[in-house]
Amino acid sequence: MYRTPGILLVVMVFAITAAAQTTPAQITVEQCDTMEFRVVDIPGLPTDRYTWDIYSNYTFNFAKDKGDLDPGVYFVDGMYEGSSVEVIGVAPGQYFLRIMVWDEVNCTNNLELYKFDIIESKPYAEIFGDSACYGEPTKIRIVLTGKGPWDLVYTYGDGKIEVNLNGIVETETTVSIPPLPIGETQFWILQVTDQCTVNDQIVDKAVVRIYPRPSTSRIYVKDMIGP
Repeated sequence: MYRTPGILLVVMVFAITAAAQTTPAQITVEQCDTMEFRVVDIPGLPTDRYTWDIYSNYTFNFAKDKGDLDPGVYFVDGMYEGSSVEVIGVAPGQYFLRIMVWDEVNCTNNLELYKFDIIESKPYAEIFGDSACYGEPTKIRIVLTGKGPWDLVYTYGDGKIEVNLNGIVETETTVSIPPLPIGETQFWILQVTDQCTVNDQIVDKAVVRIYPRPSTSRIYVKDMIGP
């Protein structure tokens, strides 16, 4: 038996800025965002018990079937009961969230369904080269997007050496590099990881140019020979 809908309000609160909500029943968020679903009870009505489920498609019987996504994984702290829950870590795709409302005094229940789209969100790193004279300190500059802190792997030259940078907290960082031979050496990113996802990428290569030091020459004064 189902009670008349409309006795509860589900408020969607996003811990991180999300995309615009297209309709009251549909939400669009990025992959790394945390979604908080909260129920506001109408004053004067009995307190209900709430349970939440997530479904990966619409083929389920939402009135009878439990969600196929493990609540212990996708609900923060495994909490899928109560008037407020948080959902995080869901892979890109379209899903349905069901809230089941239990009136244990009158032995009735009611459900409400929400559809949400998870948009893929990957970190990205761009590398910029430098130029210097041979023997001078040289650096590369790396600009990051995503949700830090970040770990990344880059390589250079013949690609045989891979360098790991871990725990980067700023969106822009400079890295000192070892002495390079005279000429051009290419640098590129192999992988970047933020607090949510991993991006295995090959981006446009940056070039570090090392110039030879200017040569010096002595100045000779020609002997003046008189007549």
